[in-house]
Amino acid sequence: MNHVMRSISMFLATFILLSGVANAQWVFVGRKALGKIKQITGEATEGASSQPADASKNVPQQGYDAATVLLEAPADKVYSTAVRVLQANKDVRISRKDDRALSIEFIDGSMAAGMQVTALSETVSQILVVSTSSGKQDTSIVLKGILRVCKEMGAHCQPAD
Repeated sequence: MNHVMRSISMFLATFILLSGVANAQWVFVGRKALGKIKQITGEATEGASSQPADASKNVPQQGYDAATVLLEAPADKVYSTAVRVLQANKDVRISRKDDRALSIEFIDGSMAAGMQVTALSETVSQILVVSTSSGKQDTSIVLKGILRVCKEMGAHCQPAD
């Protein structure tokens, strides 16, 4: 019986030790992702091949632009900073704001965009910004927006490789 208890104790000690190492590796990976802006875009098209046969082939289709970043800050602080940045920009009109859901929709010129802040932990948040895209602008409004929020928060952010 003593031998069985010793084996169970060794198994539990090993399991606890290894789970701590695995957790530390995830923390390391997460820290490397902080401030790295990941962006995806889809270009506008002149006609959509996925349209039904009777749809007009000459209808331009909007593209999309999305970006996300992880920040080491509480979600409510990130959200309030983003709202403040948007309100300070005279070219931006806020069309919908939901403080409970930490989401906001806005219009920048002729581009509609939405932003969602999500708490991943008490001290880590994710910003996701999505907009329509005509493919004509030189710089992405979602990328510029995330960089403005990062700068205002004092966080170092840059596009991911």
